[in-house]
Amino acid sequence: MDQVHARALEALQPFILLAKSTSASSPRFIANIITNATSSPQTYVFAELLELPTVQALRSPDTPAEFQGHLKLLEIFAWGTLQDYQATPDLPELNAEQTTKLRLLSLLSLSTTIKPLTYTSLKTALSCASTTDLESLITTAIYASLITARLSPASKPPSVNVTAVSPLRDVQPTSLPKMISILTEWESRCGDVVSDLEAEIARVKTDAAKRAHKKYTYDQRLEKAVERRQNGASGEGGGGRRGNRARFGAGLGGSKRDADDIDQDDGFFETGDGEGSRMDIDEGAGAGARSGNSRSKRVLGRKS
Repeated sequence: MDQVHARALEALQPFILLAKSTSASSPRFIANIITNATSSPQTYVFAELLELPTVQALRSPDTPAEFQGHLKLLEIFAWGTLQDYQATPDLPELNAEQTTKLRLLSLLSLSTTIKPLTYTSLKTALSCASTTDLESLITTAIYASLITARLSPASKPPSVNVTAVSPLRDVQPTSLPKMISILTEWESRCGDVVSDLEAEIARVKTDAAKRAHKKYTYDQRLEKAVERRQNGASGEGGGGRRGNRARFGAGLGGSKRDADDIDQDDGFFETGDGEGSRMDIDEGAGAGARSGNSRSKRVLGRKS
């Protein structure tokens, strides 16, 4: 679509150069330039030609009446429609090329304003006598890359589905204040949306920081609780062993040193005759009846 606009501007350049030339001094010459520019198959934009001083000079009261209408005609080709031409009196009569051109330009405007774009509405707005003429005009616009569309003659009602429109219509100067107002309002709404988004982002960051701090505090408390529990379990286990050892020593009627001595006792004691057992046990029943010092004894606990 941008290439179409570039080609349209390029096609208008010869007419702009003619309107700037030194020979462009008579209203008739300027009127001929306007007629040729609006009849050319490749020209679809006219603002650059319209704003030239030599063209604007047609507004002068000194301009002959037969040429004064050409300036208004150029304005209609720039931003108007076929219906605007039909509603405006004292305009030059259109030739076949101008009629087709104005219908195509009107189709561009209608494609952005009428929804749905039915055959009936288009035939009325474009002054097409038959459905065949309308479909031929729309096909011409599609092949010229003015619009991207699909004909739906079998739908109820028959319609044209337009998906893209080339930016070839010029902006009417009187519509600029309204456009500026709309854009200013849109900018204000965008600013409000941005402010709301920034406030929401700040709230989300604050909530995230609070959650992170809460989790950090919880993890610290959990770690300390686990550490205290582990230290308590270690203290209880050591105290239990020491208590058992103390109770063992006390049960034997002595201190811890006494208990250690008991642990090291090998079951023997010394006598005048040498090693002996702490306890002598008779070898067998009836041993007391044996005579004198001839009792045989068995030593218990002797190391081998």
